[in-house]
Amino acid sequence: MLSATCVRAGAAASRAPDFRSLLLLIPLALSAACAQNPQVETPEGTPPIVTRQRSLSEDESDPLLKKALEEYQNDAGVRELVSAVRRHSAAPLTTGNRVGVLIDGPQTYAAIESDLKAARHHIHLETFIFGADDVGRKFADLLAQKRKEGVEVRVLYDSVGSMDTPKEFFEQLRQQGIEVREFRPMNPVKNPRIWDIHNRDHRKIIVIDGQVGFTGGINIDSTYSSASTSRPGPKRGIEDGWRDTHLRVQGPAVKQLQTLFLESWKDAGDSVQAGEGDKYFPSPRAAGDTLVTIVGNDSESDDRSLYGTYLAAFSNASDRLWITHAYFAPNSELLDAMRDAAKRGVDVRLIVPAFTDSKLVLKATQSTFTPLLKSGVKIYELKDALLHAKSVVVDGTVSIVGSANLDMRSFVHNDEVNAIVIDRDFGQRMEQVFDRDQRASQPVTLERWKKRSLWQRFKEFSVKLFGYWL
Repeated sequence: MLSATCVRAGAAASRAPDFRSLLLLIPLALSAACAQNPQVETPEGTPPIVTRQRSLSEDESDPLLKKALEEYQNDAGVRELVSAVRRHSAAPLTTGNRVGVLIDGPQTYAAIESDLKAARHHIHLETFIFGADDVGRKFADLLAQKRKEGVEVRVLYDSVGSMDTPKEFFEQLRQQGIEVREFRPMNPVKNPRIWDIHNRDHRKIIVIDGQVGFTGGINIDSTYSSASTSRPGPKRGIEDGWRDTHLRVQGPAVKQLQTLFLESWKDAGDSVQAGEGDKYFPSPRAAGDTLVTIVGNDSESDDRSLYGTYLAAFSNASDRLWITHAYFAPNSELLDAMRDAAKRGVDVRLIVPAFTDSKLVLKATQSTFTPLLKSGVKIYELKDALLHAKSVVVDGTVSIVGSANLDMRSFVHNDEVNAIVIDRDFGQRMEQVFDRDQRASQPVTLERWKKRSLWQRFKEFSVKLFGYWL
């Protein structure tokens, strides 16, 4: 069965011919039977989701970190929440950061372009989709200009995500002196490990001079040409005006984004030479007082920190758990954590799409409505723009924003990245964004949901059979 990632291959699934997605069925079937990749199994043989965890140092010797955590010393619930998230993260918590929220394409692209123009040493860009449309060509021209100025420019794109982008587009980038790599090419000549074709690089990372970083859910693509506040609706909204969340990061956490990029760059067949890596990790400049850790996972590793931090956040929420997720198909453990939170009095809210570019995943999302609603979870469907955001805010203090969907594909089979931000002011900003989305959404009530058709119920049941691959 095709995954949500595969269905979304290209700029959007609705614009990609169906036969292209069907090509992925062959290697997917091979992968399920391939002993060389034990993570890829049938749903009946699903491996444990957490196969390795690494405990973090408390870093009590760091006076900045100690001071930052003192803010929560009188709030036992928040301390417990932060401690749980830290235990399940493989990367250390850093302080001295500043994080800004960007909520759609025009806002995000304007911020990225401004920082790209200021680049002096290097630009590292990793994305699932790099389109050859107006948005993509504008970025390509800017990258080419910076290369002419002597700035090192590296671009890593996903082969499946960018399958609609002509190869000539990337070749033109190379001719401008830009280093370009394709992650796991679909061409079996270039990628002999054809069974890995469904393991994709779904990350969105930009690092500029080792000092400024961007991450979140936004690709380089025309679907973000218009602001989501233009309220394009279900007809035009498939093609434009997507609602997404991205972050601009300054401070020590940028080093963690840089590390992930260079690891992906190496996986794509290249790496910086010994001794050269230091120039991509300049001494971090304290930009604020926000606590941040960057959590990444990849299909080659058995580290399940990304999943663990979601579960820790859900399980330790004591007041509010507000979730905005475009492709919501979690396993039973995460669903139980949400239901348990609601039963113990936590205000659990979930915003999902009313329409989407992946009808398969939407049915999987809807299949969770009945048990969640019965447990007291409040569900809302965003109807004015296509929702592509992946964010969580817990108790107004811990926020998770990134590329990872709440599904097994993101947890096991994709390369993903989430930023975890621990800060009350930032959490308040995220809750304001949530409030705005909620006002643009239609509530799903249990009474209304019980009246859905038998055909709708059958589709929900059917798609659950393939939940592991969504």
